[in-house]
Amino acid sequence: MMRKVLFGLATLGSLALLGGGCGKKEPVVAQGPPPLIDGVAVETVERQSLPTTFEATGTVKARLQATLSSKVMSRVVSVAAREGDPVKAGAVLIALDPRELQSAVKMAGANLNAASVGVGNASTAATIEARTSAARIAQAEEAVAMSVAGLNAARSRLDLALAGPRTQERNQAKLAVDLASSNVKLAQTELERIQRLVEAGALAGRQLDAAQNALEVAQAQYASAVEGEKIAQEGTRAQEIRSAREAVAQAEAAVRQSQANLRQARAAALQVRVRRQEIEAARAQTSQASAALNSAKVSLSYATVAAPFDGVVVSRLADPGTMAAPGVPLMAVEGRELRLEAVVPESVLRQVRLGTVAPVKIDALGEQQVQGRVTEITPQGDASTHSFVVKLTVPRNAGMKSGMFGRAQFPVGSQSRLTVPVEAVWDREGLHYVYAINTQDIARLRIVTLGERAGDRYEVLSGLSEGDRVVTNGRERVTDGAKVQS
Repeated sequence: MMRKVLFGLATLGSLALLGGGCGKKEPVVAQGPPPLIDGVAVETVERQSLPTTFEATGTVKARLQATLSSKVMSRVVSVAAREGDPVKAGAVLIALDPRELQSAVKMAGANLNAASVGVGNASTAATIEARTSAARIAQAEEAVAMSVAGLNAARSRLDLALAGPRTQERNQAKLAVDLASSNVKLAQTELERIQRLVEAGALAGRQLDAAQNALEVAQAQYASAVEGEKIAQEGTRAQEIRSAREAVAQAEAAVRQSQANLRQARAAALQVRVRRQEIEAARAQTSQASAALNSAKVSLSYATVAAPFDGVVVSRLADPGTMAAPGVPLMAVEGRELRLEAVVPESVLRQVRLGTVAPVKIDALGEQQVQGRVTEITPQGDASTHSFVVKLTVPRNAGMKSGMFGRAQFPVGSQSRLTVPVEAVWDREGLHYVYAINTQDIARLRIVTLGERAGDRYEVLSGLSEGDRVVTNGRERVTDGAKVQS
């Protein structure tokens, strides 16, 4: 019954082709005795093992996508690209008014210079303070040593004053008196002898003067020796002892003063630490000023918005004069590399691997197919649909754009199916036709329903049965009802 229905549909289709074929050779219904057509190829329809595929649908998207915006608030001065313009990485796309940012850079530079001068001044002051402090300490230590030595000398004199003259000193003083007395007697005798000689005219008068002078010197030495013996006999007086004690007290006070000065000099040395801390503080201010300068320079770089990668401008959202604000989109750029992001159920996911090559068809480009390669599989799927997104890199051509709808055919196994060669089938107004040869070698037009295409063959879903014969090569010379001789 189904064959009768299909045969009737084929007859109606052939009548439609006969009435509507204008300017194009189409099969026609034979009239009268069937014509004999030879030299055509005929193939018997058989089942063949064909790969089974799963068609995953998705959307074409760019691998790299970026929405450009400003990090500072400023007025847009110029926009260097429009939608569709190709751009290179680093190319300036949008320029903002940089004057306020330039002023911030100059101010930060001035602060850095001032902080550097502060470090120099603090270092100089610390050096001077260190040298001065070292000199003060050395001078104070020398003064302490001298005062201690003076104290020791004063104490020695006091000890001598308290002890008084020794026995040896008294004996020496007596011996000095005896010696001086002997010298006086000797000088007196010599004076008398010379005086007699002068009176006798044997010596000159000047010899008498010399002898007189020698006597006076001897008498003076004798008087001094006598006084020394008296002092040695009397011992140290009380006022000398008091004077020695006062000298000791003065020497002790000098020691205390010098020690106090030394402590003060050493305490002043602590100021060097303060100077060093001032240097560290100045250096910290320099570092802070340097960081502020770098930050200002980075902010100045925000006055230009550059392309982050090679690509194409897909959206221009600002024109000169627009006030740019942080985070507000100004332009959108996509990379040149495209990929199809298709949705694959978890049951098929085990058949898909990184590097898998699958044919991709973009509906907007007609029957044209491209080869896509799986470059990424999302690690987390949709819990409600139990599906995962598989991303296939596809070559960009003139007509392919992001946002287009596409289909990817993933091989998932094989199945025995009826097939016919591609050259045996033609289509018109959405219907597919073949010439089937019956047992009398008569060609009859049939409408067939096709499935997937595998290489140079189509899967036949209906319209033919296993064992049917169809015309392949030379079908353009065949008409419905003609007798075919292969």
